[in-house]
Amino acid sequence: MKSEKIYIKVLQNIGFRFFAVLSLLLLFAAQRLPALSVKAEELRDVTEKFSISSFAFGNFAKFFDYFAIPLSNTALIMIVFAAVILMLGVISLGLSLFTYRMVQVVNFFVSLIGTLCSIVYSVLLTVSIHEWRSDGEIDGILTFMPNHFLIWLPVVLFAAAALFIYTYAKLPGYRIADGRFFRAASCALNPKNFLRTFNKDDSTEAIFRSNVPLKKKKYATISEPVSLKKARKAESKLRKKADKAKAVNTTEVSSKKLTNLELAINKRDHAELVANRMADSENKAMRRKKSSKNSPVSHKSHPTSSAVLSDAEKRARALEIAKLKAKHAEEIALRNKKIM
Repeated sequence: MKSEKIYIKVLQNIGFRFFAVLSLLLLFAAQRLPALSVKAEELRDVTEKFSISSFAFGNFAKFFDYFAIPLSNTALIMIVFAAVILMLGVISLGLSLFTYRMVQVVNFFVSLIGTLCSIVYSVLLTVSIHEWRSDGEIDGILTFMPNHFLIWLPVVLFAAAALFIYTYAKLPGYRIADGRFFRAASCALNPKNFLRTFNKDDSTEAIFRSNVPLKKKKYATISEPVSLKKARKAESKLRKKADKAKAVNTTEVSSKKLTNLELAINKRDHAELVANRMADSENKAMRRKKSSKNSPVSHKSHPTSSAVLSDAEKRARALEIAKLKAKHAEEIALRNKKIM
């Protein structure tokens, strides 16, 4: 059976935190990629490649000690920054596993500091390569071959992780199934909503959902899913309770003044209700269509005789029907006489 619409639940439940964790995992992979190659001039086929983790664990310092070349102050600072970047990446990845909003706010600042440290490390590494090339003592012994793309890749990944962590802190309830991905991200990254981040009740998500009416997804199965049946029953119960409460408290509701946010949320709820009813009708029509295609019995429509018969045939048929009715009445009268 061909299905018109297929929606995978796992993909529907993905939020901004998934992209933050993915960026941090890619960051750890990029930290092990060699961004700098150092070749020995006096020895044949002696080339060492270094990454952020190589700097952090002291492999770069050991290579210089092998050739009895003292490390500059810039190289020592780079080693410290590389270790700090690794530590902040581990902390940020660990904090990303929690769903609490305030934890993600703290995680945003941790990832932001990690991004700044990555920028400093990349700048120092780029500047140091030019210094070592111009140094006469080192230039005759070692040759430096940098990969500028890999040098700045951790900066990009750390910055992406920081942005996604911040958007998750602003919109923790957002899922891919809600749609409007870029609109949600722009609403979260709006500088006007930055001060609300530090409040216990951040209204950024409520503002976003008040402007974006959501529609239920169509399902592709012939039979209606059990979850939707249960949800519809629960919705009808809640609607009945709400109708009773409205009937009792009509005067109170009319006298109450709603704020702009409450009015927007009410409009969004009404738009969602209308959209969901339209989706339900589309789902029922799709289910009827598929069930009729798969049913073994084909219902053929027979044309009515009254549309095809002539006037004489109609009169003859009416006479036959009258005779049958009279015969049936005589049989009933005879049966009643026998009983009496």
